[in-house]
Amino acid sequence: MSLTHLIAESNELHSQPTNLSTPYNCPAVASRRRNTLALFRLPPYGTDDPHSRKTIAVDRGERRARESPVIMTRKNYRWNRRVLVCALPKLFVCVLTLLALADFGCKRTALTVAVIPRTCGTALWEPEHAGAAAVARAAGLNLYWNAPMRDDDMQTQISLIEKSVDRGMAGIIVSPIQTLPMRTPIRRVLAKGIPVVVIDTELGIPSGPKLGYALNDEPAGGRIAARRVGLILQGKGSIAIVGIQPELNSNTVRERSFESTLNSEFPGIRIVARRLGLSSVPQEQHNAEELLAGGEPLDAIVALSLAATRGTYYALAEFGKARTIKLVGFDQDLIPPIRDGGIDSVVVQNTFVLGRIAMELMNHEIHDISGPREFTSEPVLMTRDNVDSAEIRQIETMSWWTPQ
Repeated sequence: MSLTHLIAESNELHSQPTNLSTPYNCPAVASRRRNTLALFRLPPYGTDDPHSRKTIAVDRGERRARESPVIMTRKNYRWNRRVLVCALPKLFVCVLTLLALADFGCKRTALTVAVIPRTCGTALWEPEHAGAAAVARAAGLNLYWNAPMRDDDMQTQISLIEKSVDRGMAGIIVSPIQTLPMRTPIRRVLAKGIPVVVIDTELGIPSGPKLGYALNDEPAGGRIAARRVGLILQGKGSIAIVGIQPELNSNTVRERSFESTLNSEFPGIRIVARRLGLSSVPQEQHNAEELLAGGEPLDAIVALSLAATRGTYYALAEFGKARTIKLVGFDQDLIPPIRDGGIDSVVVQNTFVLGRIAMELMNHEIHDISGPREFTSEPVLMTRDNVDSAEIRQIETMSWWTPQ
């Protein structure tokens, strides 16, 4: 029996009045009714049969099956092909766009190295910035420069190291304010696989994988200062040593080398006073003033640190003895008094070269390039005769924002 005849019969059954002679629950009538209505009934939602979710429609006496849009079978292959033809070009464009964005993002993301000196804004540490920036620029690295406001603020320096680790720096270059308190933070950084380069002082941790040193030659600096004192005093006289810092290994090595050379080469020069280094320039000035007021005759004073050199010069100027008592300092800061004779000489660190060496070591560590992990740089004696020379101008370079 065709579908058209079944529909017509169903309509006829519904349109005829109820025949009392035929019971309502007659099995024959009920069976025919179920068979006819089943053609229009949809199966429950969620069936797995792809042929069960069909909506029956009658158009010009022929049955059409409209498949669910979720299930694609061979019957709607034309529709499938149309979808693929329309979607493929857009998908191709999206893939190319994502690849271009990924490539652009990779080019923009450069590794960053943190450089943390003892302090900033001085003639001693700003050249380090310039030297490190020159190498970082050539190697395609970014440089993050930050430092404590004072060169005695050890806690701030440790905090800057920890923040650099949290910010995902590729490496850390640090000039420790003190030796012993810096060991534990550096070991923590190394334990996380982050390379470290230490400038100016050894920490007592041997150099090796992920750890390098860029050091000032402190024994050479001590010898230079001792021979300068022997020259200006002609091998005899009384001197004082100020700015001794036992907490900083480089300062201790400097002081021992100075005394050893002085005793062996100039036995006629006596050391009559020694003063420990203090945390600021005003304290160093007060310390030097007490030394000058003590009545001990002095022919020269050797200041072993930047703060001690500046503070001692202020005290000599205050007492009017800047010309009569010779001052030999360390670590460049005050330049004009050298020109007019207020300071005899200063043993300067070439921190520009130290910054370059440190960044080169860091670049090798980041890219797993083998080679030596410890370098030293020779200090230079700055006097009135060479203060304006090309060598000293190079050491004093501070223009980190321009190529060197």
